[in-house]
Amino acid sequence: MADHPPDLYLNNSVPLLDGPPEPLQFYRDWIGPNKPCVIRNAYSHWPALSRWTPKYLREKIGSKVISVAVTPNGYADAVVGDRFVMPEERQMSFSSVLDIIEGKKNGVFYIQKQCSNLLQELPELMGDLEPHVPWMSTALGEFIP
Repeated sequence: MADHPPDLYLNNSVPLLDGPPEPLQFYRDWIGPNKPCVIRNAYSHWPALSRWTPKYLREKIGSKVISVAVTPNGYADAVVGDRFVMPEERQMSFSSVLDIIEGKKNGVFYIQKQCSNLLQELPELMGDLEPHVPWMSTALGEFIP
């Protein structure tokens, strides 16, 4: 471990913020130094928080076929031993993924894409979200839909 710069190591915990920070403060404290944080209560007004139950999702997008990453241990895009491994990608119905999440089937399956499964594969759910996050757009200096 001594061979690595200490700046590459994170703390043992991720700081919690109680609400959306001021954009400049967020940029200075978190974006600029590339540090993680959890922001509570930033999206508590989104309908998705109350609507996205398994029943609602099955009715709305259950038959939709989406890309699902599958790994034997949950690690993907990661170094394992002396190799960089990527997940197997399968096409599955959203209901099948919910069955796995609800414990009706075994496996380490997850919905992930570098540029968003939500926008690319599940646009039907966008009405349950706020399409623009103003404080984040200000912090980044560009419109973030």
